[in-house]
Parts: sequence; structure tokens; C-alpha cells
Amino acid sequence: MTGSAPYSSPAAWWSGPERVYEALSRGALADHASELSGRRVLDLGAGVGATSRVVGEAGGRPIALDASWPMLQHRRHRRPPSIVADACALPLADHAVGATVAAFVLSHVGDPVALLREAGRVTVPGGVVVAVSFARTEERPPAAAIVDELLVGRGWVPPPWFRRLKDEQEPVVADPGRLRSMALAAGLRSPVVVTRRVDTGIGDPDDLVAWRLGSAASADFVASLSDTEHRRLCAEAVESLGPSPQPLVLALRVLSSRAEATRRSVPA
Repeated sequence: MTGSAPYSSPAAWWSGPERVYEALSRGALADHASELSGRRVLDLGAGVGATSRVVGEAGGRPIALDASWPMLQHRRHRRPPSIVADACALPLADHAVGATVAAFVLSHVGDPVALLREAGRVTVPGGVVVAVSFARTEERPPAAAIVDELLVGRGWVPPPWFRRLKDEQEPVVADPGRLRSMALAAGLRSPVVVTRRVDTGIGDPDDLVAWRLGSAASADFVASLSDTEHRRLCAEAVESLGPSPQPLVLALRVLSSRAEATRRSVPA
């Protein structure tokens, strides 16, 4: 993440989405496991560590980077080496890693091309650079609509940064053509964008409620509720979803490209 105020609170406040992001990362990186195995892999915008775990499962050696120290501190004893830094100005040497993954972070930076350029710079020539964004679909997940309505009824107002994210920033990095153009502008080669629909495996009402209430957009508001009101909100949300809600399936854009040689590299 980018280290803006919404991601500077204790990570435990929005740890509910962790399982969802891990499932999404697993689906997005499934085609790249062999290219991550045995390599140092930079996890840009690592957040609470979901993507790093998937990289580890593939045999990669993740290095987590995020601008939010509280996010990197989440379950710190289980995390890989971590760096607090701006994803658009990486404190790493050229060709320092064998591959780079930027999952769900392009929409959080003001200049996605700068992030991709830095990702290519620190990756060995020919190494894979993967960026994952949400695809824009007209249909919102039913659980999101139901829980958000209950939040609004209690006085929650989507913060301005979240409205900008959804209305202005996400559409840019959800468009396959624009993603390819950004990769080329960043000096990456052979960009390919595919769409993946990922079944997160999250279908239990309690898990769906935890996912939505743990969103960075609502975490501070939820944390401000009294224990009684929080329990009441969770119970009402679970009841509204019913015993057999629609499982959470989300569509992703997965951009994969190659780092270009800038000077002689040292194998990572």
C-alpha cells in the first residue's frame, strides 16, 4: 500500500480481508510459479503479507516493501524481510531481485508508470514483473452491497480517498489496453494482460462480513463503534446475508511483462 492515512492504523483493524487477498494472489500468480521459484521476489505494496505468502508457496524468497510500517508489522514474526519505502522510488540497486510482484497497488499510487519503471529497474533483465489490479465489473459482490448499506445506515460515509480510488484511479488500471501502454512507457517489454475470475473460497457469512468490515475504507469507522454496537452490526449483517450467501468471486487483470536490460546485472 502507499502509506496514506487509511493504511497507517494498526493492521489488525482490517485483517479480515487477509484471506481474500491471499486467495486472489494465489489465483493471479498461478501461471508464474516457475518464474518465482528460487528467486528473490520483491513484493511491492506488501500490506499485511498475503502476496508474500503466496510467493513463498511458489518457492520464491519474498522481500516485502510497503510505505506503511503498521501494515508490515502485522504478524511480524512470520514475515519475510521488510522495507518501508515509496513504491515509486525504491531504495534498491538495479537488478537487485529476480522478479517483482505488485499486487493491488497500482491504483494506490499517483503515477503507475513510475512504479512499473522502478519495478523493472530493480528486476534482473528478462525477469518477470507482474502487476495485479481489480477488473471493473458492473455487478458488485452481494455481500459488499449488503454490508455497506448497513454501515451507511449507522452513519458511515465513504471517505474522499476511497471515492477517488473507485471513481478515478481503479478504472485506469483496470483497462487492459492502458495497462499494456503503461508497461511499455515504463520500459518493460512483452506486456500481456489476462483476466482472471478468482473464487476466493469465502462463502461463510461470518467470513464475508469480516472481509467487508475489515476494508481500509471502513476500518476506522468500525473501530469507533462500541463493543455492543459492533456485535449488533455483525449479527445484523450475517442475518442479512442469510445462511447460504453467494461465494465471493472477483475478477482481476493480471499484467505480466519483462524487465529490460539497462546495464550488466548480477544474478539474483
